[in-house]
Amino acid sequence: MSALDGIHNRLQRTYLTLLSLVMAIACGALVMWDPHAFSEAIGGFNAANAVAIIWATCCSLIHGVGFKPKTFFWQLVFFPPLAWLVLLTTFLTLYT
Repeated sequence: MSALDGIHNRLQRTYLTLLSLVMAIACGALVMWDPHAFSEAIGGFNAANAVAIIWATCCSLIHGVGFKPKTFFWQLVFFPPLAWLVLLTTFLTLYT
């Protein structure tokens, strides 16, 4: 058992996994629908924000389908609240 097991167990609530899934699908759909408009709306893609958006989308999708990493390293890599922060920042930038 790792130090993040308790946190990840609390994050396995239905409404939180649904939130992750909806945010991941929404971000993926926005990127695939019109990548140029999405890029312009968030200020362009660069090495930092493109990787962060891809990671956050993947992390949210992994959490949204109910997968729970077992080892400490993967629990740290796929930590949903950090992904929510990145996606929420992206959505707020997109719609303000």
